[in-house]
This record gives sequence, structure tokens and C-alpha cells, in this order.
Amino acid sequence: MQLPGGIVRDGERRRGFAFRPVDGALEAAVAGAAVAPNQPAAVTAALAAALAEIGGAPATAEAVRDLAVGDRQFLVRQLSAHLGRDRLWLTATCPACGQAFDFAVAQTEMPVKEAAAGFPYAEVETPRTRLRLRVPTGADQEAIAGLPDAQAMRTLFERCLVSGDAADEDEIAAAEAAIEAAAPEVALGVLTACPGCGTSNEVAVDPYLVLTSDAEELFEEIHRLASHYHWSEAEILGLPIARRRLYLRLMDRERGVVQ
Repeated sequence: MQLPGGIVRDGERRRGFAFRPVDGALEAAVAGAAVAPNQPAAVTAALAAALAEIGGAPATAEAVRDLAVGDRQFLVRQLSAHLGRDRLWLTATCPACGQAFDFAVAQTEMPVKEAAAGFPYAEVETPRTRLRLRVPTGADQEAIAGLPDAQAMRTLFERCLVSGDAADEDEIAAAEAAIEAAAPEVALGVLTACPGCGTSNEVAVDPYLVLTSDAEELFEEIHRLASHYHWSEAEILGLPIARRRLYLRLMDRERGVVQ
């Protein structure tokens, strides 16, 4: 499997990637990424911890920041599958009848749009000027995090503008459309029918669900094992996941909890 965008090095677009083997330390790093100051920083921290390489080179935090936003969203969904959390049950409310319902989604089966020719750049010509821009990256997202919407959009545009100048809203809108056409993207929603009235609903699916899920489960497992066996956190995280879960099942069986 390859990135829908990739990294351009020495004039070559490189799209390969590889995750590190899953162990407790990786799980803890992903869970701990949620404490980053903003979501883009959390994505960078999680992917830098989880990836072994990108485009044939080590996956440093700087390399992860330089990825296109669509590539980062794609990788977070692939990370969900790598951690065994690809298929999820989500809840939505039908706007037609007001009924809440659950639906299943496999994140890695959602559509992906590959980057267009010329990636990571896009060009657009208006009656007044010619603009050349690059596709936004994780570094851009981190830079504008926390800014008011209008200021964030203007700052993002200025950061991505390589040459030319845009003086009015129409030119900026044309530039944004060109960037969108060039950039890799992942689907951000699914269509699902309400079981009550049958209405088809488009429901948003956050590409960063694995980072927003409850991290307490892992640390609860660590707490239980440390309390029972008096192992250190490092020793527990060093266990293969299957063995850690086996010890937890044995503890539950000892307490009379049937699974």
C-alpha cells in the first residue's frame, strides 16, 4: 500500500511507508499523543511514534509534518487498522425522524483520492495573475492551530503561496479550488440509512478517531497488571499484546468473571 500523495525527494515522488511493530510502547505513544497542545501536533506525535519510514527514509517528526494533510489523515486511518481498531461502531441521529442509531464503518475501506499530476504544487491562472501554490501540510496546520477562522484561512493561503499574488476573494477561491484538486484526500463521511425511517444520511467520520478514542483503557490495563503482579510500566508495555491480554483474562477468571 502507498500514500495517496507522498514525499518528493530528488525530483522523485516517493509513496512508500511502514509502521513499527505493534507493542505496548507503541500503544502508549499513540494514547499519549492526545496530550499534545493541538490536534495537528497530536497527529504528528502519533505518526512519528508509529511509523518506521516514509518514502524510503526514517519517519522523523519533521518528515511527518511535511506530509500533505490528506496523507496524514490516510496514515492515521491505516494506523487504526495496524492497532486492530479499523472497524468501529458509531452513533448518528437521523435529521428526518430524530432517531439515534448505530452503524459500523471500516475506516480503511473509505474512499481515497490520489494526488493529481504536479503534486505537491498547483497552478491557477486568473484574468489578472498566475498563481503557484503548494498543498498544505501538517506544519501548516500546526502553525494556524488556534487562530480565528478568517485569520487561519488567510495565513494558510500566504504560507502555501509560492509565486504570484491574489488580491480579491475570487482569486483566493480559485487558488483554493486548484489546491483541492491537486491534493490527496480521504473521505470524511459515509452514507448510511436510518433503520427507523429508511432515510439516507450522510454522516461525518473523523479521520483522527484513533487519537480521540478513550486512552484510559490501556492505562487501566497497566494499572491492573501492576497492582496484581507488581511489574513496572516498562515491563508491562514490553509484553506482547496477546500475552498482556492473556494475563488480564487469567486475572478475571481468578475473580470469577466469565468471558
